[in-house]
Amino acid sequence: MDKLLLYRLVTASTAAEGSTLTLEQNVRLLRDGISSEGKTIAEQLMNLDLLKGYEAALADAAGHQMWSAYRIKLLAAKALRSFGFDCSKVSSEATLQKICQEANEVRMHARSLKDSGIYSFSYQLHFRVSNAGLWPEGNDLMARLLMNMLQIEFGLEPLSIRSTEEYAKMLNSAVREDIEDIFTSHASEVMAPVSKCRRADIRPKTVPGPVVPVGTDGPVKNSTRILQILSAHPRYTTADLADMLQISAKGVEKHLSKLKKAGSLLRIGPDKGGWWKVNHTV
Repeated sequence: MDKLLLYRLVTASTAAEGSTLTLEQNVRLLRDGISSEGKTIAEQLMNLDLLKGYEAALADAAGHQMWSAYRIKLLAAKALRSFGFDCSKVSSEATLQKICQEANEVRMHARSLKDSGIYSFSYQLHFRVSNAGLWPEGNDLMARLLMNMLQIEFGLEPLSIRSTEEYAKMLNSAVREDIEDIFTSHASEVMAPVSKCRRADIRPKTVPGPVVPVGTDGPVKNSTRILQILSAHPRYTTADLADMLQISAKGVEKHLSKLKKAGSLLRIGPDKGGWWKVNHTV
């Protein structure tokens, strides 16, 4: 799975739990191990642990491992480690076993199902894990992890959150009323394939202010940040840059145009398949 898509999944999922890390900050944290000033240890650990949970889930999906209560609790031990409780203890072992049994039945017949059928069951799986309240905290986070694991196993693009606020409102209402259909019938309105959630899945509940590095008098200009990003990732697209900077694609294109005219940036090759050459910073 593409690393940037994985970081988007993690960022969107933890944002729904209160994390304020942007995608750019999470890339630095998850890929480079660099923390961001002003971010709490708790929310950064949440992101690091969820990445480990996703990596383990990807391995299970690739190996088509049978779902079991034991295996799900192992995933939870990785993904929910920062929450600080014993993930081997759940509120109802029988409920977890039933969820695994239902998932395995669908998995055995997945090849005969259309993509829409697998997505539909993944919504049901999400609701049932959230509604079960198996762990003291992090049930929705685990629900998204397991939903994505099922989708990835059968070659579907994993779903991410399109609108954190609307997603939380709908899911909380479904769980509060104990009515699965409230969530499953409208899940596609608040979630979408991760590659299409260009902006919504990187917006935390509290949008942080501009980055102000130590020793500077103000925020770093977007043109400078674009050059810094492209120096490390010359094949990033306009959409990728928009994700990282939390600005529109048109805004990125304007910056790119100015940088090319200034001679700071050179496009090598076609729009698709080409790459960027950074000549100097601004």
